[in-house]
Parts: sequence; structure tokens; C-alpha cells
Amino acid sequence: MLTNQEAKYLLDLEKVLIDPNQTIDLSKKKNRLELISHQDTDHEFWVEITTNQKIILKTSIHHLESNSYVGLLRIDFKGGHHNPANILPTLPDILIPYADKWFDPTESHMHIYVEGYRPLAWAIPLSDIDFPIKDITHPSDLSDLIFNFARRINLKSLINIQQAIL
Repeated sequence: MLTNQEAKYLLDLEKVLIDPNQTIDLSKKKNRLELISHQDTDHEFWVEITTNQKIILKTSIHHLESNSYVGLLRIDFKGGHHNPANILPTLPDILIPYADKWFDPTESHMHIYVEGYRPLAWAIPLSDIDFPIKDITHPSDLSDLIFNFARRINLKSLINIQQAIL
């Protein structure tokens, strides 16, 4: 289990693609990018971009720890969620107003790792935070979301995206 400070440290590390030539193919239901940090080579990460009939897009970063993955950050579009009702001392103040909140599938939100809870149990509406993509209304929004998510997790590699043919 990570502390909140460790999770922030991992998100803030500069990361690069292990395979710099990898392409994200938006016609696939799942794309996984493996990342490393030259600043701290003890850590490995992967980003997963998932689409299905229920959720238009789920983008997440996970940290490999002791042969298991711990979710650090995820953005959901068109996916429902329920935040925990209990408030532990480790819960950041910004999340307290969202205790026991139900997210409708129409409310895009960002999941955040919080110490003392199962990974990514907590979410905050995208409308309430400084993230430029609030909704997906056009196929080009998917690319914008991926680029902005990459910026948020400090991914320094160039990302190649192959658009889905509709």
C-alpha cells in the first residue's frame, strides 16, 4: 500500500514509453503502454486506454509494485461510480465534499489514489478540477484526452495515435 505522498511522487516522475514507436490504435478495445522513469528506475508503470459499450473511454495509469499493479489515476467517461462514505484522516480535503457521492454515467470523473482505501476508490467530477477535457463529443476529443492525460502523468514521450475509422 502506498502513502498519498508516494502516489504523488510516482505521478510526478518523468516517464517515457518503453517502446517509443508504439502506436495507440483507437479502433482496438484496449491499448496498453508500458512506461519507465529514468529518474527512478526502480518503478515501472503502464497506461491503459479502454473502450467498450458501457464506458466510452477509460484511461488509467498503474504502478507495478511487488508483482501487482496499483492504480494511481484514472479518468472515466460514461461510467458510473460510487465514492466511499467513510472519511479517513488520509483523505485530501478536496475530496471530502464528494464522500458517498454517486456518479451517473453522464458525469465524467477522475479517480484518484487515496491512502487507506482500495486503489482508485475515490473520484472527483472533471467539471470541478483543472483538466481541459470535460466531455467527449467528437472523435478528436479522444486524442486530446490522451495527450492531456499524458501531460498529467508527466509522460515525456511523443504519442502516436491511430484514429478509429467510423
